[in-house]
Order: sequence, then structure tokens, then C-alpha cells
Amino acid sequence: MRKYFNIKLEFNHNKLEEVVILAAKTGKGYCCFVDLTSLVYSYNNDDFKNVLNNALVNSCDGSYIAISASKIHRKKLKQYIGPEFFEKFIFKKGTHIILGSTPKVYEKIMQRIKLEGGEADNISYLGLPFKSVDEFDYKSISETINDRKANYIWVSLGAPKQEYFMSKLLPYINKGVLLGVGAAFNYFSGEIKDIPNWTKKLHVVWLYRLFTEPKKQMKRLKSILIIFPKMIKEERWRANNTNVLKK
Repeated sequence: MRKYFNIKLEFNHNKLEEVVILAAKTGKGYCCFVDLTSLVYSYNNDDFKNVLNNALVNSCDGSYIAISASKIHRKKLKQYIGPEFFEKFIFKKGTHIILGSTPKVYEKIMQRIKLEGGEADNISYLGLPFKSVDEFDYKSISETINDRKANYIWVSLGAPKQEYFMSKLLPYINKGVLLGVGAAFNYFSGEIKDIPNWTKKLHVVWLYRLFTEPKKQMKRLKSILIIFPKMIKEERWRANNTNVLKK
């Protein structure tokens, strides 16, 4: 991984998958799906920035991050969003645990997996109480994960809470990859309507989310409009200075 906007991101989808699969089998770590909200949040927050940069691997979960990085670094870089990754990897062989969300969503996830011919016996659920990130009993949570010998540990607590949660839980687990996939559970289960393909092609997913979740997204959009242009300017400056040094 190399840094884009001061955050380590892996844009090579195959490499990202290989890292996750290998660690799920033989090691441990956590993987963050960094969207524009998380990226902007890291700008003035060194603690959160360190959490992201200490991840096993990070995926770009925002089309505007990918577009901006592509233009600045003159490369073709593509996003790999959490819902897309979850939809593919939940069918992988191995033991899966779903953390967070609700029993209702979990049941809907299981129904879809069975309907599509996936294995159900290797997937279980562990509900989490509504607490601040510092109030969780990480030792107790890890004991359940370790007993089930989980390979894939799916976390849905919303950013930045899920990223902090994974970083604090990691020392207690024996093996497996923690995957912070945000709203992927809700999209996969149908609790939230799937993002239309046309919004992805036109890079207006943010607009779709603004109409479907106006209160939640309006607050995020304000910070993005203020901070992301600064991040683009600074990233362009770093790229230009790096190119000068190479000459």
C-alpha cells in the first residue's frame, strides 16, 4: 500500500483480496473501507489517521477519492466498496462472524445466502450493545470469536466507531481478519435498497444517499465540502514535489 491523502490505500482489487484471504487463513489484522467521510475525518485527527494506517490493508470506498487520486497521480484507480466486497466474500469458505446490526438483519442475510446456494452453517451472529467505543468488553467479545475460530469477522458499527473498535479488539483475537464494512449488512439484506448501478457509473452515489438519508448525509456533506478541497490541494502539492525530486 502507498499513501493517498496521507492514508494508506490499496487500489489493486486482486492484491487487496489476496492480503485478506492470506491473513484470514494464517494471521490476523483489520481492513478498513475508507469512504470520503472517513478520509475527511482523518484530516485533523491524528489518532484516527493512525488507526487507518495501522490496518492490515485499506480499500478505497469512495469514487471521488479514486477519481481525485487518479487525476493527481495520473493513474487509473478504482474504488472497491464495502457492500460489493461483503457480497463477494460472505460466500468464501471459512468461519464467519457478523458483529453489530440486529438479529433481524442477520436473519435476512442468512435467508439470502441460503437462497443463493451459499453455506449457512459457517456463519454466526454476535450482537453488540449500544456503547461508546471505550465501553465495550473486548476480552469477552474476543473469547466468543476465538472459540468459534473465526476467519472473517464482519463489523458494522459505522465510521469512525467501527475502525476504532477493530483496532481495540485486534490484540485480543487469536486469528482472523476484522472487516469494517459499514452499511453493507443493510444493503445485502435489503433493509436499505441497493445502490442503483447508474449512480455508480455517474459517480453520484453521494447524491443518492443524500436523498435516501438526508439528515445523516447532510451533516457529512458539509464537512466534505469544506475539507476535501484542501486535501486535494495538499495531495497535488505532495505529488508535484515528489516528481520534482525524482527528476
